Amino acid sequence: MAGTAFVLGGTGQIGRALADRLVETGWQVTVAARGGRPVPEGVRFVPVDRTKAGELEAALGDGVDVLVDLIPLWVDDATQLLSVAGRVGSLVAVSSASVYADADGRSLDEATGADNFPVLPVPIPETQETVEPGEATYLTRKVAIERTLLERSPVPVTVVRPCAIHGPWTTLSREWFFVKRALDGRRVVVLGGHGESVFHTTSVANLAELVRLAAGRPGTRVVNCGDPSAATVLEIARLVGGALGREWVEVLVPYSPYPGPGATPWSVPRSFVLEMSAAEAELDYSPLTTYADAVRETCDWLVNATEGADWRKVLTGSAEVMAGDFDYAAEDALIAGLAG
Repeated sequence: MAGTAFVLGGTGQIGRALADRLVETGWQVTVAARGGRPVPEGVRFVPVDRTKAGELEAALGDGVDVLVDLIPLWVDDATQLLSVAGRVGSLVAVSSASVYADADGRSLDEATGADNFPVLPVPIPETQETVEPGEATYLTRKVAIERTLLERSPVPVTVVRPCAIHGPWTTLSREWFFVKRALDGRRVVVLGGHGESVFHTTSVANLAELVRLAAGRPGTRVVNCGDPSAATVLEIARLVGGALGREWVEVLVPYSPYPGPGATPWSVPRSFVLEMSAAEAELDYSPLTTYADAVRETCDWLVNATEGADWRKVLTGSAEVMAGDFDYAAEDALIAGLAG
C-alpha cells in the first residue's frame, strides 16, 4: 500500500535512501529538516525545526498516512509525536539495536572489554531485555522514546532497531576506518580478535525497505533491521580493500579494547547479531542488498566526498569518534614487536 509519507530528518543518510525508495514505490513524500543539505529528487521539502513550537504541526497540514521520525533523541520528541498523532495514520520511529541488555543488565553503554560486555543470545530477538529507560545516556533515552510511543500512542507505531548503519550521504562512517587507510597508502591492517569479531551491519537500503514496508502495513511492533548475513571484521577489511583495489597484509592479533592498535569500529569480544525473523514474518521483509554488494557504493561515495577536502569537516561524526583510530605509529610499533 502506498500513500502520503512525512519523513522527519529526511535529508540525512537514512532519509535520502527512504525518500528514494518511497518515491520508487508510488508514495507521495514530504521530507522535513532544518535545511542546509541537498534534498532528494521527486519529493516535497519543508523546513522544520522540531524544537520550535508549532513548526511540525504546521508542516503536517491536513495530515498524512504515515509520519516517519528518523531522528528522535529525547523523550520530548516522542511526546511531540503523540501530540500530532491525530494528523497521522501511523508512526514509524527509528531506534537502535544497541539498546539490548543481558540478564545482568549489562549493555553497550558500559562495555569496555570481555569482562563487562553483555552476554546476549546469537541472534538477538526483539523480545530480549533492554536497558532501563531514562535520560542518562543515548541508549536509555532511546528506550524511553520507544516505551513512550509503544505504550501511549493512539495510532499504530513501529519501532525499528538497526545496527551499524552503512551507506553514502553520511557524517559517520565506520567504513572510513579502512577507506582512509587505503587513501593514506597503508599496506597493512591490524585486526584484533584475530579478525573474527562480528558486529551486525545494516545497509541504509535495507533499512529504507523495512521502514517502507512498516509504513504500508501499520501495526504496533518492534522489529530489528540487519543485513542478511553478519560479516566478520576480516571480511569487512577484505571487502573494503577489494572495493578500492587494495589487498592488505593482514596482521591478526588477540582482542584489543577500543581504541587502540587492532581495534576497529566493529570490534566486540562477543558476537552481536540480530534476529530478523520478526520483520520477515510480520512485514514480508526481504533485504534489497548484502554488505558485500553495498560496500562499493559506500567506498566510492567516501572517496568522492572527501577528495580535496578536510575529511573531518565532511565526516563530522567520524571525526568525533575516530580521533584515535589512525595512530599508524602505534600500529607499526605493535607489528615490529611481533616481528621481533
